[in-house]
Amino acid sequence: MDYTGLAQRLAEVHQFPCTYMIKLIGVTNVLLERTIRDSVDGVLPGAEFTLTCRASAKDRFSSWTLDVTVPDVESVIALYTALEALEGMKVLL
Repeated sequence: MDYTGLAQRLAEVHQFPCTYMIKLIGVTNVLLERTIRDSVDGVLPGAEFTLTCRASAKDRFSSWTLDVTVPDVESVIALYTALEALEGMKVLL
């Protein structure tokens, strides 16, 4: 996916470093907490972040909220790129 437009908007709206929120929706028991955590650690080793989860009513999907401290726009783009590749990922906001 091309994140050129996003990078430009992020630079206009945010002052880095900052805490950035990413929402993920994926298939329950496929998109796992460990894989999300490993992806964040792979992009931003040692970064401070919180990860919370809520299951859908029928427990088919899980909604994750990631709040992570990012140093720059490039790190946000790298996170989106890493997270969108995860197995079971359906929506990334």
